[in-house]
Amino acid sequence: MKIDCLMGTYGRHALASEALACFLQQSAISQATLLIYNQHPVALNFEHPRVRIVNEAPPTGSLRFIRRRMLDLADPLADLIHFWDDDDLYLPWHLEDCLQHINTSVAWKPTSCWMSEQNVTFSRHKNTFEGSWVFRADYLRVAPLHTHPTYTDHPVFRQTVEAGLLTTTELGAATSYIYRWANGGEHLSAIGQVGETQGGKTEDVQRRDIRVWRSRSNDVRAGGRLVPTDLAPRWLAYLDGIRASVSYEEWERNREWLDP
Repeated sequence: MKIDCLMGTYGRHALASEALACFLQQSAISQATLLIYNQHPVALNFEHPRVRIVNEAPPTGSLRFIRRRMLDLADPLADLIHFWDDDDLYLPWHLEDCLQHINTSVAWKPTSCWMSEQNVTFSRHKNTFEGSWVFRADYLRVAPLHTHPTYTDHPVFRQTVEAGLLTTTELGAATSYIYRWANGGEHLSAIGQVGETQGGKTEDVQRRDIRVWRSRSNDVRAGGRLVPTDLAPRWLAYLDGIRASVSYEEWERNREWLDP
């Protein structure tokens, strides 16, 4: 099966460089491609046979329409689609997990995933964690955009859960997705006033939040050339951060996989 990873970013050069490096380290890279959809006026560039970059500065839209635009640009021959978040980390066996576990399901994710705070503390949680999902491309392409209007991501996530179509697998200490919080980049979900999300965010509020978030996202480089980050320090921090919460055998297995 072929999996196309779709990564949206807005400048965010340092984060994009890390997310790119995560992709290039994937054990299943021979079955994968990465689309980097950069909406910042300063173009990004990187040459690799499995990486494409589209530099485009469209009008401000909510995240569901940005996701839809990335899907329009995706490889039409891909069997699977993965939204590859630029501010999170994917351990090298993540795509292999996706390919192994989705089977005949329309969507799959690890049951629990790591959450990292400040790239130092690590704990495992059961959560929606949209960045960990993989979808069958034909299912995702026909998912309507008009449902769940106050949900601040593509409504296919809610649609899939409510229809009972999501398959999950508990991978324990071997889970391959790391959601990052307080890592130096601002989360779109953190934009807005306290209490504003109690009833959900309207389309107008979501558009406003993206405008505000973009105005604060100015990590750009002259020339825009991406250089994949050396992830060894990240993997060492990960190994140190999970040491107290996994068995010695599990920790040693992670160390062997990463070989930092």
